[in-house]
Amino acid sequence: MLGAFRRSAVSHALRSCPRTLSARSSPQRLQFLYSSISGPSSTSKSLFHSGQFRFSAQVNAVAENSSQNVSVEELPTRFAELGERNILPRNLVENLTKHMKLETMTEVQRRTILESVKGGDMLAQAKTGTGKTVAFLIPVVEKLLGDRSLLKTSYRNGRKIAPIDIRAIVISPTRELAEQIAVEAKRLVARTGLQVQVAVGGTMKRAALHQLQREGCHILVATPGRLKDLLTDPTSGVRAPKLNTFVLDEADRLLDEGFAPELMEIQHRLPDPAEVDRQTLMFSATVAPEVMGMVRSTMKRDFRFVKCVRDDEVPTHMSVPQKAVILQGLENAMPTLLELVKKSYDPRSTFKAIVYFGSTRETNTAFEAFDQLLAQRTRVANWFRKCQSGILFSTDVTARGMDFPNVTHVIQIGVPKTREDYIHRLGRTARAGKTGQGWIFIHEQQMGTLRKLLRDIPVEVDRETLTIPSLKLTEESPSTTPEATETLLQMKSGFAQVSRATKSETCLAQLSNLVGSFRNRSLLREAITNLAIHGYGLRDAPHIPSSMAEKAGLDRESGFSIRNYKPSQRHRQDSAQGHNNYGDRRRSFNDRRPIRNNDFYPNRRAARSSGRQGSGARERHGAPSAERFDKWLDNRKDEWA
Repeated sequence: MLGAFRRSAVSHALRSCPRTLSARSSPQRLQFLYSSISGPSSTSKSLFHSGQFRFSAQVNAVAENSSQNVSVEELPTRFAELGERNILPRNLVENLTKHMKLETMTEVQRRTILESVKGGDMLAQAKTGTGKTVAFLIPVVEKLLGDRSLLKTSYRNGRKIAPIDIRAIVISPTRELAEQIAVEAKRLVARTGLQVQVAVGGTMKRAALHQLQREGCHILVATPGRLKDLLTDPTSGVRAPKLNTFVLDEADRLLDEGFAPELMEIQHRLPDPAEVDRQTLMFSATVAPEVMGMVRSTMKRDFRFVKCVRDDEVPTHMSVPQKAVILQGLENAMPTLLELVKKSYDPRSTFKAIVYFGSTRETNTAFEAFDQLLAQRTRVANWFRKCQSGILFSTDVTARGMDFPNVTHVIQIGVPKTREDYIHRLGRTARAGKTGQGWIFIHEQQMGTLRKLLRDIPVEVDRETLTIPSLKLTEESPSTTPEATETLLQMKSGFAQVSRATKSETCLAQLSNLVGSFRNRSLLREAITNLAIHGYGLRDAPHIPSSMAEKAGLDRESGFSIRNYKPSQRHRQDSAQGHNNYGDRRRSFNDRRPIRNNDFYPNRRAARSSGRQGSGARERHGAPSAERFDKWLDNRKDEWA
C-alpha cells in the first residue's frame, strides 16, 4: 500500500514544531562482519538455469559481436534526428518531441533504438530510470504504425467496432510498473488509432476484460500472473495469433520473484515463432545465468546484446551516504522518523523521502492508510512522482522497477528480509546523477542481524544527529529537549486517530517480522509490549493467534499471550483489548485546536457520506496536488525556523 504525506496530527507536527537547522553528526562506522548467508533460493529459477561457463562464453561472444556496431559518438542524440533520417515515422516523432517534450535521448535510448527498429531480437542490460521504457516502446509502436494489416476501430451502421488485435505484449513484474509503462505507451500512440490496454493483478478481471473488448487492443501491458490467467481462460477472448513483438521488462526480477513457470506457460500459449515471426526484446539490470537461460528459450540465436552499464560504475549502495540509527525501543521509530523529517526539510530545496516498512500493516498504521484503497496506489504514486516535496510510505512494492525522480532520502524502518531488499530500496535515491542519502532505524537488539546482512556495505552508526532514538519512552517523563517532547506528543496524537484493532494487528505484523532478528525471546516480548503500550497507546500487547504463534515458534515460549480464536473473532478480540491510553478521539496533547481530517483534505467528509460516489470523490480529493502540497510546506517555513 502506498500513501502520500501523512495528514492530520502528524502533518500538524510539521507546521507547529521548531526545526533544528544544524545537526551534529559524529558517525561511527559499523564493523560489519563477513557472512556466508546465501540469497533466497527459487526452484522456478532453475527452469531457465544456465551453466556459469556457458553463460560467460555466450555473453562474451555476443558482446564482442555487438561491439562491431557504430560507436556511441556517431549515434543520433536527438529524437528529431530519427525523423529526419526516416528511421521513425513523423507522427511518432511528433508525439515524442511536441507532446511528450522529449528532445535529447538518453544513452540507453541511443544504444538500443537503432538496433531494435531493425527487427531483430535484443537483450539490453540497463538500469531503471535510464529511459528504457521509451526505448523498448518505440520499436513496438514503429512496427505497428507501418503494419497495414492491423485492425483498427471502425464504425458500421453507426456502431463502433473495436477489434482485439494484439500485436505486442509487454510483461512487467509488478502492477505499478505495468501501469507506469501503459501510461507511457498511451502517450506514444496518441492520435495514431492504436489502443493500449493493461492487465494486472489487484484489479477486477471482469472490468478489465470489458474495457479491452469495448476499446480494442493492439498493445497489451501485463503482469505474468494476470496474462497467464487471460490466455488460459477460454471465455476471456484474449488471444494473440498475429503477435509480432514480445517484450520482457526487468527480466532478472521476473525470475527472482518466481515467475518462470508463468513465463513458460505464456510462451506455450503464444503462436509458435517458427510459424508467426516475432521480435523479442528483453531488458534486465543484470545478466545472470538464469537470464541467459531465458534468452535461449525465447530469442533467436542471432540476438543482439547491448550493454548500457559501465563495468567501473560504483553501485548506489557503495557510494550513497548511509546511516544506521539505533533505537532504544521499537516505540521510538515513528517519533524518530518525524524528527528526521523536520531536520531534513528545507523549503528552498527538494525534499522527497520514501519510507519503507516490512509489512502492509505497518505501512497502513504509519499514516492511517485504512482510508487508502488498493486502487489508489497508482494515483498516490503518480502524485509523488510529480511533486517537489513529499513523503511516500511504502512496502517493497516500489523498491524495484518504479522510477521516482529526485528522491533525496530513503528511510528503512527495521531490518529488511534480505540484503537485496536493502540494496533495491536504497536504489530509489541518487538516480540519474543526483545525490541522496539512506537511513535505517533498528532496535539495538537487531545490530547483530544487520551486521551479518549488510556485511561490507558502508553503513555508519549515527548516535548524534537525532535525539529521540536514545530516549527511554517507557519512563513517564523522559528527560529531553522541548523540541523532542513536542514531537513525541504529536506522534501520540497521530496514533490516537488509529483504531485499537488496527494498532493491534500492526503489533502482530511487527512481531512476525521481528522473530528472525530477535534471538532473545524475552527481549522480543518486552519490545513488543513496550511498542504496544508506549508507542501505540494500548493497555497491553495484543493476544497472539495460536496459529501464528506456532508458525513463529512462540507457542512454547513463556510470557506471550496466546489465544485460540477464529479469524472472524479477531476484530472483537482486538477491539476489546484494553483501553486506548491516548484516547479514541483526542487529537492533541496541548491547548491548540484539535486537528480535523478535512483541515488538510477539503470535501473529505462529503466524500465519505456519499456511498459509492464517495469512492470517486476520495479519488479526486484523497491526495493533494503537488502545487498545493509544496505551497502548504513553504507557507510554514517560518514556523520551522
